[in-house]
Amino acid sequence: MEGINQVKILILGNKYYSNLKLDDIVDSFDVVYRFNLARPGTNNGTKFGKLVMCSHIYHNWVLNPLSKESMVELYGWEYTDDFVSEYYDFFSKNKEKFDEIYHQNEDIWHQWNYILEDYNSPHRFSKMATSGYSTIFKLLYEVSDEDTIYVAGFTLSEKETRRSVGEEYSFALLKNKEEIENTCHSFSEEKNILAWLHNNKKIDASLCMLEDTEEFTLEDNAHNTVPSQYILDLLNGRIA
Repeated sequence: MEGINQVKILILGNKYYSNLKLDDIVDSFDVVYRFNLARPGTNNGTKFGKLVMCSHIYHNWVLNPLSKESMVELYGWEYTDDFVSEYYDFFSKNKEKFDEIYHQNEDIWHQWNYILEDYNSPHRFSKMATSGYSTIFKLLYEVSDEDTIYVAGFTLSEKETRRSVGEEYSFALLKNKEEIENTCHSFSEEKNILAWLHNNKKIDASLCMLEDTEEFTLEDNAHNTVPSQYILDLLNGRIA
């Protein structure tokens, strides 16, 4: 049962849902972390929260902002041109609404393996952790044991193609197959680590089981993850 003074932290990935309505679920959390080109108010909650960026996005969007035309040219191989163009306008007008925008240092990913070792987990990162996973481990290290870290919008199912909002489908397929030359992340490793952390009650990734259906439906996966009672109560409207 959740403690009365417990801070509920949501780490929210950029998975897109078109049928399942998520605003009220996301907004029920005290603190929300978003990533890279995340845009609140698009069926992913209305709270802006904290925006965490990888190094090149932070550099190109915050430290030394490029022109819209340069952004579209630079990121057009990964995202659709329309998405980049629209996000440029959104970010220019709304960046001050985020509680914080910062770069998550990806070069310290080896430290996360020390945490996994301390947990007696059989899993390790062999490649750089993505910003979302680095944020999970940063918070595991920093937050009080009384607080709970929830994760949503990340991929758990082996049947699912890991794809962010606005991402070109062809790029997502290559990324999931880990066929991009010199790729610096391992999505298969990250999926295994996410499931292990959930199954061993280090985090709550129950919301990552949600399918994109009008009614709340939880998808089984090869990791045999079981949703927490808190999330089941939240989804079924038993928590105000």
